[in-house]
Amino acid sequence: MLTVVCCDRGAPGSTTTALTLGSAFGEPAVVVEADPFGGDLAIRCQPTGGGRLPQTPTVLTAAVAARTDLSGGVATGYAQQLGPGLRVVPGHLSAEQGAGISDWTPLARDLASPGQLVVCDVGRIHAASPSLPLAAVADVVVVVARGDVGAVIHLRERLARLVGVLAEARGVPPVVIPVLVVPRRQGPVHAAQLLAMIADSPVGSVVNRVGWLAWDPAAVASLESGVLPPRSALARSARTVVDQLRDATATTPAGRVRVRPGGERT
Repeated sequence: MLTVVCCDRGAPGSTTTALTLGSAFGEPAVVVEADPFGGDLAIRCQPTGGGRLPQTPTVLTAAVAARTDLSGGVATGYAQQLGPGLRVVPGHLSAEQGAGISDWTPLARDLASPGQLVVCDVGRIHAASPSLPLAAVADVVVVVARGDVGAVIHLRERLARLVGVLAEARGVPPVVIPVLVVPRRQGPVHAAQLLAMIADSPVGSVVNRVGWLAWDPAAVASLESGVLPPRSALARSARTVVDQLRDATATTPAGRVRVRPGGERT
């Protein structure tokens, strides 16, 4: 199963969301930091037992390997242990380094190989993003946003465009789940409000689930050392989102529905 995590402007962090979901699956998972414009996992994370993640190999190493070896599951072989059941492939540090990869399709195909549980962070995304091939092959795409009014409006507009672009690339509608990062007590209310807003939009028939993650800085600090505290508000909310991901991918309709890039159903 390949879950791609992305965001729009003003998001609280697709990388932290990817780490959280990877830790919450309850089985071995690999988080791949594949933001073409660079990432910071190698700087932020301290594996269980101390030390820092080595800055190489990075996702660029994995992308080159996937381009030359078509056997599948090559990229995750470059993952480094962060904590129990969680390995990571850190991103490169600068956008200039990422410019050397002109086509992310081989990496996308590799990460989508059967028998892997991969959560891939692609950062901010739009119709011309270099990382769009990763989202196009994903079993489910998670779009992260804050719960404030401005961020939610941007999210709704992003969904209207993103769903159409991905549907055109795939030939069928994608499975897309918006996820809001909000204070724990506000999560259910904010998620219900966003779902109501989406229902009235052009992609309302495609995007029919909304998740939320609790804003929990203490749990995030622990997560970056390889352990998501199981009783934390973040862990509890993440397990609910993981249930949504599994349910959505298990019930994906097989029928073909064409959606134009602007979000208009045809």
